[in-house]
Amino acid sequence: MSAEDSLPASPPAPSPRYGAFISYSHHDKLVARRLQRQLETYRVPKRLVGRATPQGPVPARLSPLFRDRDELNAGADLKASVQEALAASRWLIVVCSPDAARSPWVNREIIEFKRLHGEGRVLALIAAGEPFASNTPGREASECFPPALRFALTADGRAEGEALEPIAADQRAEGDGPRRAALKLLAGMVGVGFDDLVQRDTQRRLRWLAGIASASAVGVVVFALMAVLAVRARNEAQHQRAQAEGLIEFMLGDLRKKLEPVGRLEVLDSVGEKALAYYGAQDAEVLDSTALGHRSRAMHLIGEIRQLRGNAAQAQEVFERAAQTTAQLLAQAPGDSQRLFEHAQSVFWVGQAAWKRGDVRTAEARLTEYRTLSEQLLRIDPSNLDWRAEVAFAHVNLGTVLLGTNRPGPALESLQAARDLLQQIAQSRPAVRFELAQALGWRAIGYEMLGDYERALAEQREKLALFRGMPDVDRNKTAQRGIQNALNATSQYQLALGRPTEATEDAAASLRIADRLSNEDPANLFWKGDACFARLRVAEVLLARQRLAEARGEWAQASECGAQVRSTNSSNPLYAVRLRARELALAAQLAEPKDRSAVAVRIDSFLNDPAARLGAGTPDRAKHAVFVAQAALGLGELRAEGDPDAARAAWRRAADELAPFADMADGAILTPLAWAKFRLGDLAAAHALAERIERSTYRHPAYVEFANKLRAARGGSAVSNPSSGARS
Repeated sequence: MSAEDSLPASPPAPSPRYGAFISYSHHDKLVARRLQRQLETYRVPKRLVGRATPQGPVPARLSPLFRDRDELNAGADLKASVQEALAASRWLIVVCSPDAARSPWVNREIIEFKRLHGEGRVLALIAAGEPFASNTPGREASECFPPALRFALTADGRAEGEALEPIAADQRAEGDGPRRAALKLLAGMVGVGFDDLVQRDTQRRLRWLAGIASASAVGVVVFALMAVLAVRARNEAQHQRAQAEGLIEFMLGDLRKKLEPVGRLEVLDSVGEKALAYYGAQDAEVLDSTALGHRSRAMHLIGEIRQLRGNAAQAQEVFERAAQTTAQLLAQAPGDSQRLFEHAQSVFWVGQAAWKRGDVRTAEARLTEYRTLSEQLLRIDPSNLDWRAEVAFAHVNLGTVLLGTNRPGPALESLQAARDLLQQIAQSRPAVRFELAQALGWRAIGYEMLGDYERALAEQREKLALFRGMPDVDRNKTAQRGIQNALNATSQYQLALGRPTEATEDAAASLRIADRLSNEDPANLFWKGDACFARLRVAEVLLARQRLAEARGEWAQASECGAQVRSTNSSNPLYAVRLRARELALAAQLAEPKDRSAVAVRIDSFLNDPAARLGAGTPDRAKHAVFVAQAALGLGELRAEGDPDAARAAWRRAADELAPFADMADGAILTPLAWAKFRLGDLAAAHALAERIERSTYRHPAYVEFANKLRAARGGSAVSNPSSGARS
C-alpha cells in the first residue's frame, strides 16, 4: 500500500479559517517561518480591500496562516489537527526544495489539500533545488517539486494523473528573490495584480520620505538623509520596475508553456496588448541593460504567441522591435555570448515571420544572418550543446528557404547537417526530438520535389514515430498537430504512389485529429486551416476511388471551413490562395452537370484575382503554382464544350504557371503540366513529360488517367491500374 493509501477519509471542508496552510520539510523551517511572518504582517492597501475578485472580496490581511512545527515520521498518518487545518485553509503554499520533494509528509499534505479543494489553490515557493530536475537523468537529486505538485490526482486520489507544470514564485537569488516571491504569492492569494502591490510599497516609502523631510530641523542632515533616501527610492523604483517586467516575462513565458499544449493561447492576448503598451511608453535609449533585457525577452514572447496564433504581420512588427533592442545590447558588449544568443533569436524570428508573410528577400537575409550568429556562438564555446543546437536550427531554417525557392538538392544537404546534429543532441536532450521531427518533415518535402516519393514517405513515417513517442502525447496539442500533419503528408504520398486504400486510412486519421483540435479552440487559425486541408485531402482520396457522393459531402464541409478561415485570416494571403485553389480544383472535378456553369464562374473570378498571380519571389512558388494550375485545368474542362476559346485560355494559364518548374522531377508538377500540353494539342511535349514521370515512382490516379488518354490518342496501350501500387 502506498503512503497516499494510508490517509483516512477526508472530512467535509469547513469555511476557511486560515488564509493559507504552509507545507514544508523541517529542513526548510527557517524559510517557512520567514514566509509566514511576511504574509501575516502584510497589510493590503485600503483602496484594494473589499474589491471583488475571482478569489472573493480582497481581505485586509491574510492572517492567520497555519504552519505545523512538527514533522511526522514516514509511516505516520496525518494528525487530525493537521487535517482540520488543511480543510480550514483557503490556500496551500508548498515550500519547495530537494528535502521537500523527498518528504512523504509534504507530499501527503498536498494530496489531502487537493482532495479537499481541488488543483487550483496550490501555490509553490521555490527555496532551493531545480523544478523538474527529475526529468533529466543524473539530476534527480536536485528536484524541488514533490510528486503531488508535478502530477494531478487520479479519481482514486493518487498523484499519478496528468503531468502538471506548477507556476511558482522563486525566492532564490537567481529568481525572484524573497521579497518579490512573497509579493507574487500575495497577489495570487488576494486576486489582485502584482503591480497593485508593488505600487503600494513604493507609495509607502515615498510617504516615509516626506515625513522625515517635514520633521527634520537640521538642514544639512535633512539634505544628506534625503539624498540617501532618494537614491534608495530610485533604486527601489528600478527594482519594482524589474519586478513588474519580470512578472510580464513570467506570465508570457511560464503561463504560455502551460497554455500552449492545451491550445489556449488566446488567454494571453490581453496580456500581450498591455505589455506592448507598457514598453511602448518607454524610451529605449535611457534604459539600462537589465531593463533592455526584460524588454527584448517580452517582445520575443509576444511575437511568438502572435505567430502561434496565426498573426504573422503583427508578429514580424514585434520581432523587429525586439531585434532593435538586442542589437543595442550586443553593441554594448560584443563578446558576450548570452547577448549574442539573444540577438540571434531576434534575427531568427524576424526572418521566420517574414517567410510566413511571403517576404522572401527579408526572410533569406535574416535567416542567413541567424546562421552566421549561431556559428559565432559555437566558435566561442564548441562544447556548448545550446550553441550546437542553434547551428542545427539555422540549418533547418535555411533548408526551408531553399526548398521554398525550389533548390531541393542544397536544401537536403542543409537538412542532413541539421538531422545529424539533432540526433546527437537528442541523446542527452530528448526535448529536441520535436525539432528533429520537423527536420524530417522538411526532408520529406525535398525528396518529394526530387520525385522520390518512397523516400519522402519514409521520412514522414520516421517523423510520425517521433511525435507518437513524445511524453503525454494524447494531451500535448503540439505533438497532436505534428501527428496530424504527418498523417496528412503520408496520405498525400500514398496516393502519389498509387495506393488509394492506404491513403484513405491516413487521410481519415489526419482529419479526426484536425477536427478535434479545431473544435477545442475555434479561434486558432492554424488548427482551423489544418482541418480545411485535411478534409480536402479526404475528398481528393474519395474522388480517386470514385466514391463521388462521399467526396462531394467532404468537399462541401471543406468549402465552408475555408470560407471561415479566409474571412478571419488576412495576414497570410498566400495561404488563402492555396486553400481556395485546392477547393476550386476539386470543385471542377466533382461538379454535377447543373452546377458546372456556376463553378466555372467562381474559378474564373479566382484566376482573375491579383492575389492568384504569383511573382518570382513568392515563397513555395512551385507548390502554389500547382494549385493554381489545377484550378485553371478544371476551368478548361468546364468550358471545353460551350466555349473552346475560354477553355484554351485556361489551359494556357495552367501551362504558363508551371513552365518555370518544367525541369523539376516532381510528378505533382509534371502531371498537370502534361495535361495542359495535351489539352493544347502539343502531344509531343505531353509525351516527353509522361516519359519522365514513368521513370519515377509517381502513380497518382490523375497521372494514370492522363497517361491512358495520351496513349489512346497516340494509339498505345494503357498503364496499369493505380490500385496495383507504384512501379519503379
